[in-house]
Amino acid sequence: MDICKIHENASKCSVNTMECFMVLSTQAQKISIATLCGLFGTLCIFENSLVLYLIFSSPGTRRKPSYLFISSLALADILASITFVCSFVNFHVFNETDFSKEAFLLQLGGVNTSFSASLSSLLLTALDRYISISRPSKYKLLMTRKRAWIALGVLWVTCATIASLPLLGWNCCMLDSTCSELFPFVDENYLSSWICFIMVLLGCIVYAYVHVLWRARQHVAYMEKHQAQAGKPNTRMRMDVMLAKTLVMVLTVLVLCWSPVLVLMIYSIFARLSNHLRKLFAFCSTLCLLNSMVNPIIYALRSKELYSSLRMVFSRFRRQLKASEDSPEAESTHKSSAIETVCEDMRQWRRPVVASVAMAASRRRCLGSHGGGALTSRGSMAAGGLLWVAAALAPVLAAARYRPDWASLDARPLPAWFDQAKVGVFVHWGVFSVPAWGSEWFWWHWRGEHRADYERFVQRRYPPDTTYADFAPRFTAHDFQPREWAQLFQRAGARYVVLTTKHHEGFTNWGSPVSWNWNSLDTGPHRDLVGELGQALRESNIRYGLYHSLLEWFNPLYLADKESGFKTQDFVLKKTMPELYDLVLKYKPDLIWSDGDWEAPESYWNSTSFLAWLYNDSPVKDTVVVNDRWGNNCSCHHGGYYNCADKYKPGTLPTHKWEMCSSIDKLSWGYRSSMNIAELMDEASIIEELVQTVSFGGNYLLNVGPTKEGVIVPIFQERLLALGRWLDTNGEAIYESKPWRVQMENSTDTIWYTSKGPVVYAIFLTWPLDNVLELSSPTPSPATQVTMLGFAGTLKWQKSPGKGLLVTLPYMLPSPLPPQSGWTVKLEGVK
Repeated sequence: MDICKIHENASKCSVNTMECFMVLSTQAQKISIATLCGLFGTLCIFENSLVLYLIFSSPGTRRKPSYLFISSLALADILASITFVCSFVNFHVFNETDFSKEAFLLQLGGVNTSFSASLSSLLLTALDRYISISRPSKYKLLMTRKRAWIALGVLWVTCATIASLPLLGWNCCMLDSTCSELFPFVDENYLSSWICFIMVLLGCIVYAYVHVLWRARQHVAYMEKHQAQAGKPNTRMRMDVMLAKTLVMVLTVLVLCWSPVLVLMIYSIFARLSNHLRKLFAFCSTLCLLNSMVNPIIYALRSKELYSSLRMVFSRFRRQLKASEDSPEAESTHKSSAIETVCEDMRQWRRPVVASVAMAASRRRCLGSHGGGALTSRGSMAAGGLLWVAAALAPVLAAARYRPDWASLDARPLPAWFDQAKVGVFVHWGVFSVPAWGSEWFWWHWRGEHRADYERFVQRRYPPDTTYADFAPRFTAHDFQPREWAQLFQRAGARYVVLTTKHHEGFTNWGSPVSWNWNSLDTGPHRDLVGELGQALRESNIRYGLYHSLLEWFNPLYLADKESGFKTQDFVLKKTMPELYDLVLKYKPDLIWSDGDWEAPESYWNSTSFLAWLYNDSPVKDTVVVNDRWGNNCSCHHGGYYNCADKYKPGTLPTHKWEMCSSIDKLSWGYRSSMNIAELMDEASIIEELVQTVSFGGNYLLNVGPTKEGVIVPIFQERLLALGRWLDTNGEAIYESKPWRVQMENSTDTIWYTSKGPVVYAIFLTWPLDNVLELSSPTPSPATQVTMLGFAGTLKWQKSPGKGLLVTLPYMLPSPLPPQSGWTVKLEGVK
């Protein structure tokens, strides 16, 4: 069909004129267009609906501005798919012309609104990433949920207004102006203005992403320089760099999908289009639909949070499917067994990061009751409908990565080894071990607070004008024998050990490349204390954790950042982060015990960027565990497991994995030469803390402070060995155990429970005077069997007159010595 040449206003505004724009002349062309629209449109609607469902089904994601922008993008793409496919197929394939000019312009306005809103939402998402990279310390203040909703409201109103202008009068019929050769009734000047609007949107998107890529490249260059100085090969360092691949994909798809359409639109303004070019434009228009289809894959479903939610939906669907195949009586049993299977899978610590993301929700169910209700039929149908698209998106989902934000990082399941370990030893060792007085905060109390007692101590013990730096050469570690330490910790029953690599004083127990002359290689021991102990622990099959303080009390860089209100990050970029990366790459720790976070937010510390790298690309990404001290708003809210506070005792069963850190010396974490026996925990206190902690699902980290020579004093050794002897007998009730449905007897705080599958352990801290142990919480059955750890044979029991059971304990001979602290009764066949 030749190009229609229309000059009279009446002709160009006639409905019949639309036939001039129906450029598909053959049946093959129409079938091709219909196929492309049907395929792209169906997938686009399904994928973006999936994204909306995953975002708004999770309270964590629907509250975040980033996901509000992504949900706006998904909504716009859904509307674009529906309006575009319906109007485009009706016009070009079925050649529908039985509608008015106003009806056509209304359809065109709907298409323009949705595509413009899609690009605008993509721009807001790009700006969100731009702000998070360029102004990380102020990101949460600038990008609030309220502002996000306002921005989205302005976006949609603006796009709808611009798209409605032809319907409101800016068309070639009303203005008697030149009509576009691509769209009936559309004024060329309006088309030019709309093209400029789209070009501005694309330009801003490109600028924002190029800026992110540039900042990522800056970071790579900085870390390459650092690695070259340290004599190590370059390793990718941070999530900004990892994000670059995704951004390149976004830009590539944008350019490929929108360039042909925009080029032909611009060309039509300045020159006549041949019939061939107009057919080409019709086919290229489907590329915009392709962009809307690809958006949720490359931009949304690469998110760890959405990936985790998707996996959880599939897991629920599989359990429902299995239950539906059986009788109603067996349905609840299958649901419970499915949950048990997921919980058991959580105990397998060697799994890729991507494959384990969705276990976060399952992990919470493992720690709690199995009494969750069944899925509704609506949830089952939704999950079933999503099943086939997951298979199509599997390669993309497999590449999903943890993002540098808490919603994503908190979704990472805790490696199973940590919950199984239960018992660890903490070691506080540094220059503070030289004065060995007061506490490990000696420098701060002396020079930060100018406490009189600390000043008198220095005046009496050391020459005038003594500085804290003068203590470093006396930190000799002459008697440090790492293999003897490892043997001691092994005999104490510790499954992991955490060593202070750097306390708040800033002295590093390894040769930190950014702590010149204030590290254990340059001064004091002239040894790599971190490396030597790590090698000895691994020879003893004990996992290795590294304590690291984010802040340093008197570092000039930190004080300058603090003076600026933490608006600058010189200390973080030049000291804290290089040291954390160096520790991970050099020693490959199983655990990072962060501290010193309380004065600044995580945005200052760059904590989320570091953790994203740690979980995605570090050499320990599958096994490393971290705590919750990564910013002044993080403790007990974000991170791997929770410390919450020193010597934290929750009192009830927490829903999140936690750890209690305690110290044999009640007054200090570091060694004190002036300590006395009343200031130390005895064996009974240690075992009581351990039992209570494990019953509530926590790990127990017991601290010792070595001397400046590297000696763990005998009283500390005696306490550790006593703990080890108790664990030799009762460890079955501790290691790899889980909290039971009841953690302690209501009538007393001396009987505590743990469990392993169907087996229940009752740990009692006081031996009953009549040798009869009353347990009111377990419900016995005819198959109940009772034994005592460390004693051969079974124990006699009978039902209690009230509830529970009465267990007759072995006879204990009178002794002038106090009995051991804590015994364990093993109960099988109870509920």
